[in-house]
Amino acid sequence: MEFRDLVMVLSDFGLWEKVAGCYEGENYLGDEFLEEHIRKYPTSDKLIIRAIVGIYHGHRLVSFYELYRFLDEENTEKLIKWWRKDFTIDK
Repeated sequence: MEFRDLVMVLSDFGLWEKVAGCYEGENYLGDEFLEEHIRKYPTSDKLIIRAIVGIYHGHRLVSFYELYRFLDEENTEKLIKWWRKDFTIDK
C-alpha cells in the first residue's frame, strides 16, 4: 500500500478529508495525533480510519470484532472490496 492508495481508499469512504490534517505531505503525525483529531467523529468513521491507517502504517489500531459490531452493510462491503484488492488502486 502506497500513500496514494491510502488517500484513495479513505476517499472512497468519504473520510480522507477528515484525516488529511494528520499528514504533512506523506509524513504521518502519529497515532496519538490521529486519535485526538478523530475523537469527535462517529464510531464507524473512527473504526474505518483506524483500520485503513493501521494497515498503511503497520499498526494495530482496531480489531475485527469492533469492525463487525459497528460497520453498516455498505461500509463492510467497501472494506471487503478494498481488502480483495490488497488496499491498492492498481489491482
